[in-house]
Amino acid sequence: MADKTPLLKVEHLCKEFPAESGTFGGRFAKRFVSAVNDVSFEIYPGETFGLVGESGCGKSTTGRTIMHLTSPTSGKVYFQGRDISEMSKKELKEMRRDMQFIFQDPYASLNPRMTIGEIVSEPMTIHGIGTKEERIERVRELLQVVGLNPEHINRYPHEFSGGQRQRVGIARAFILRPKLIICDEPVSALDVSIQAQVLNLLKELQDKYGTAYLFIAHDLSVVQHISDRVAVMYLGKMVELSDWKTLYTEPHHPYTQSLLSAVPVPDPDIQKTRKRIILAGDPPSPIDPPSGCRFHTRCPMAQDICSKEIPGFDEVASGHYCACHFAKPFPIKESHINL
Repeated sequence: MADKTPLLKVEHLCKEFPAESGTFGGRFAKRFVSAVNDVSFEIYPGETFGLVGESGCGKSTTGRTIMHLTSPTSGKVYFQGRDISEMSKKELKEMRRDMQFIFQDPYASLNPRMTIGEIVSEPMTIHGIGTKEERIERVRELLQVVGLNPEHINRYPHEFSGGQRQRVGIARAFILRPKLIICDEPVSALDVSIQAQVLNLLKELQDKYGTAYLFIAHDLSVVQHISDRVAVMYLGKMVELSDWKTLYTEPHHPYTQSLLSAVPVPDPDIQKTRKRIILAGDPPSPIDPPSGCRFHTRCPMAQDICSKEIPGFDEVASGHYCACHFAKPFPIKESHINL
């Protein structure tokens, strides 16, 4: 990363959603789901920043809050040095020319009543860019770039497979040539063979246009192939952040190590001897998260301090951050549960 000025800067981002209200402990109270809690990171021009964690940990909410599709409860998001929360509607619309979104479900994210040409050119139409003929030409060009036949410009989404529909969504995101694209699990709904094709396409487009990605996923093996740096989330909080190579070779957080132990290895001899790390229980409810470290209820190395004090998100090595009172490389070696 030659440019050290962040394209996107997220500071202490929090997002809460109202849950049920009622009498708790003899007192009436409103309860909230803490979907994102004190998340901070930076993304640089041309970089791919991976954000991983299990379902319900707050990854997608983080992406949508950054895009201002939902307003943050607290914290700041700066895009190209400007605070998004202080932008007017007009300024927010202009900002979105440089920040686009690729959605998870290629079946739900495309309007079935619009042709492929109308779908891909819609961002140009909204922002008043080009004449009708120029938009059609741009769409044809981009369809070819993403591996689709430009002659299919007048077809409808139901005539395409899931992988082809996701290519349409990618073309729509790239039509304005944005500086940042938030990819919300863009391959999780696709067959494994198609996933590789879409990941390779995203990498090729990044090399061609210099676009930065916030790549959200729950599969660490997918993130490994595309990310420069990777952050791991658990129950709304970031627990580890590093460049992808360090994260995969020297995980400092027990949760990260557990996730990595579930990633299959293509070598059958290595896979046979690997130790799976199975965590006890299920993730706690975000309505009533555990005190102290949110992971301590499932952590095999938890001690008294873990339930009492929230660990700081500290730098354990150059560019490597971890939120654990006992952070060290490979803190656990094998599962504490009998398999």
